[in-house]
Amino acid sequence: MKNLYYLGIAIGLGLLIYFYGFNFDNMSETELVDAVLYWYVPLIFGLYGLVGLRIKSKMKDHSMSPIKYLFAGKDGALLILIILIGCGGLIGLLLFLIPLALVKVADERFDLKVALLGTVLCLLLLFVFFKVLWPSL
Repeated sequence: MKNLYYLGIAIGLGLLIYFYGFNFDNMSETELVDAVLYWYVPLIFGLYGLVGLRIKSKMKDHSMSPIKYLFAGKDGALLILIILIGCGGLIGLLLFLIPLALVKVADERFDLKVALLGTVLCLLLLFVFFKVLWPSL
């Protein structure tokens, strides 16, 4: 599964660089905005999957909540939260924590379920952005 998450990150970053680095002048503003889904989905899936995999492998006590584990500051996990607050603010942090709160670490497919749930949640927020906020800008 780890390779799948790395592949998702590589595809997401590759498409991001292609669209906004090399093909930027050949696309309209609407096409650039629509292209977000192409790179965003694999990138988010890969990031959530790697975080889920790391939490599952590092947590000794699977009865503990993953959120409690993150805030305990073990193995640099608190640093991830600080970076998230800096990059995405409190909304980004909440978006990150929701899938971790809903899936039990003892689940055999914890990382996959966290990755899928996090991706779906991010897609829902993107949908709201594109349908509600974007037309008014």
